[in-house]
Amino acid sequence: MSVSVEGVEERIEGENCADKEENVIEVDRDAISLDLTRTRLMRIEGFEFLHKIESLCLRWNLLKKIEGLDTLTTLTYLDLYDNQIEKIENLSTLVNLETLDLSFNRIIKIENLEKLTNLKTLYLVHNKISKIEGLEKVRFRRIAHVTLDIVRDDHYSCIYSTSESDPLVNLEYLELGDNRIKKIENLDTNCNIVRLFLGANQIRKIENLDNLKKIEVLSLPANAITVVESDKRAEADMLQWLRESAIQLKHIRRYVNPFVLLQGVSSLSTLREIYLAQNGVQSTSGLENLSNLEILDFNYNRLNKVQGIRHLKKLTDFWAKNNKLEDWQVFDELVELPYLNLVYLENNPFSEVQDYRAKAIRLLPQITRLDSTQCRDPSLLKAPVLV
Repeated sequence: MSVSVEGVEERIEGENCADKEENVIEVDRDAISLDLTRTRLMRIEGFEFLHKIESLCLRWNLLKKIEGLDTLTTLTYLDLYDNQIEKIENLSTLVNLETLDLSFNRIIKIENLEKLTNLKTLYLVHNKISKIEGLEKVRFRRIAHVTLDIVRDDHYSCIYSTSESDPLVNLEYLELGDNRIKKIENLDTNCNIVRLFLGANQIRKIENLDNLKKIEVLSLPANAITVVESDKRAEADMLQWLRESAIQLKHIRRYVNPFVLLQGVSSLSTLREIYLAQNGVQSTSGLENLSNLEILDFNYNRLNKVQGIRHLKKLTDFWAKNNKLEDWQVFDELVELPYLNLVYLENNPFSEVQDYRAKAIRLLPQITRLDSTQCRDPSLLKAPVLV
């Protein structure tokens, strides 16, 4: 394969082809964006002429090494998703980079990112990373001058010249899902993280997030977190963290974790959406102070009763399909929610009766959709009035 620019070809090595023909791609030397997805690139080279490039996409290729990017200092977006890269390297000159996607590679360590001080979004999904590191502040110390008092050999003085690189303080979105991480750690200096995704790892405890004062989305699906009702010590630890950290969460997502009941969110009054699908939740308790909730997801859990949610007057969505609800008591709570629009209640014991749908629609005059199907014309409903 080769890249042709105004009559000059910048050669890029491709995979061996039976017909020995080259695939020539015309590229404007003033291009701001370049997408070479699935072009079977085996090496990054020949891009030196791109002096204005801001976005470079090299997804789904055969790249084994990050190289040949030193001159592309104008890059703000670099996508190397789904290659064969084993190491993060040769990125130090890309100081304007804001988004970096290295998902679906073979990376085993987070490293060599300290120069990317403008980085806001980092994707490292589905690699072989076992530890969160390389994102914290890096400190370098150099001895500039040493004096030794010969008369008093027990006394000496050292003058240090200390240089500190800026941490990745602008990092807002960090995705480390589907790796081998066992502990949440080394995020203390990344205080501007808003969205943190650590799903499908081996994490057993929620910890070391105290400095993430701006976090809004915390996603921990498919880990090994074992905070259960009988584990009072672990439960107390979670309560302590959630209350003292002052994290302004707006969303919590946990899937496929053995929670028996959710506790410790009562002080997070800014919460708007909670996603708890595919856990072992048995109770809706712990939501008493979350008056700003709009979406509440309990799909695929072990709920046998719904209570303590009638005060959630801003709730628009209540999802509780595939639980163990045996009676119609849930409607005593839901009927009190004036903005309720979408409800999932199918595949519960009580919903197996023949007239379930007709009765549910009658008991909830404010909803427009039941179990994904429209049941009323939204235009015919009066706007709710909160007293």
